[in-house]
Amino acid sequence: MERNKFDFIKELLNDGEINPKQRERILHLASKELGDVGLLESRVSKIEMLLLNSKVKPVTSENEINEPIVSIDVEYIDPFNLYKFLFTYNQNPILRSTCHDIDSDELISINKYCKTKSYDFIMHLEKIIEAYKIHEKQNYAPPNLKALIRAYLTGEDYKGRPIKGGWSSDKVEINWSSKRLADWANLNKTTPPNLNLSRLGHDEIEAFNVQQIDSPITSESIQNFTQLVLHFKNLFHLKSGDQSLLAIIIRVNLMKKWSESVDFEISTDTFSDNLEHFTDVDKLMQAYNILIKLIIEQHSRNIGKPIVRLSFLEVDECVSLSIHHINTKYNKSITNVINRGNGQTYNSLIKNQINGLCNLYLNADFGNSGYAKINLWNGEKRIEQSLSFFKGVEHILEFPTKT
Repeated sequence: MERNKFDFIKELLNDGEINPKQRERILHLASKELGDVGLLESRVSKIEMLLLNSKVKPVTSENEINEPIVSIDVEYIDPFNLYKFLFTYNQNPILRSTCHDIDSDELISINKYCKTKSYDFIMHLEKIIEAYKIHEKQNYAPPNLKALIRAYLTGEDYKGRPIKGGWSSDKVEINWSSKRLADWANLNKTTPPNLNLSRLGHDEIEAFNVQQIDSPITSESIQNFTQLVLHFKNLFHLKSGDQSLLAIIIRVNLMKKWSESVDFEISTDTFSDNLEHFTDVDKLMQAYNILIKLIIEQHSRNIGKPIVRLSFLEVDECVSLSIHHINTKYNKSITNVINRGNGQTYNSLIKNQINGLCNLYLNADFGNSGYAKINLWNGEKRIEQSLSFFKGVEHILEFPTKT
């Protein structure tokens, strides 16, 4: 009987699925069962030697085998900084004129700020760049975002060199400091280049045309400077209607043809289409596409399409996007996620999209009745929060609106 108990304990400790806490518990129970502490110590020592010399490797999931430990070599950036930077930019009395079309009231405000009797493009641009330099110094944001806005306003990088390849992911080259725009302004001296389109038509002024851009972030194609300025605003502002996150995701799904490979569940009860939030929408859509692609790849071993439930809600001074893969289990153990760092996909996602954009959490069924929430990226040490039950794998992108 004792020999059977000894073999049973050895088999339990040789199980690659158990974590350190479970291992400690097994040894504790074994001490009660065997009684003789001296005998236990001798046999535990023997078990450990057998395990050390065993050629049988612990069982791991397919993706854990030979996967290197990958650490993230970037410093955590609080995503609230991004929200504050964009919100205050939008509220600035002169910077806001670069992300809205100009109506009669706004034109009066610009002339008053610039201390001119009529609109002067050169003075307007000078005040814009002056205000942005102050805004940059007073507010922290991810360097890539500051560089994008600086290029949108000046056409230059932080060293004053002309940008190459455009200022956005859409490769837009026209910016507020473009010579072509200055030439247009010289011919239309009292007209802002982003004048309201109705006013342009009423005054019979030909809009400044730009290269046509079709972006899923903006509902309509962009053909003139007024539309380009509104597109710039849409890159950072979620609001109701055509610029809600729901409307943008539907356009992205159509463009990427995600619905051919994924069954999406989107309920108006759990996906608010009227939440207003300032964030880097382009980066958010990049992260969304990476996670959907990852879901499709992970589900390729299973039958049928992955079922993905999307939700977007405001909870506890945060807005959160949930991407919940319902019909699956996570393909790594909890211990692996906590202790081994990230795989290459997660590492790249966090480094290039998530950091500074939002916090990232994982809720998952890890198999073997293991359910947990793990903070993949929120500035804190990664820990496990046990859940009584959870179905599937859920990534939560959390956007703080207050410190």
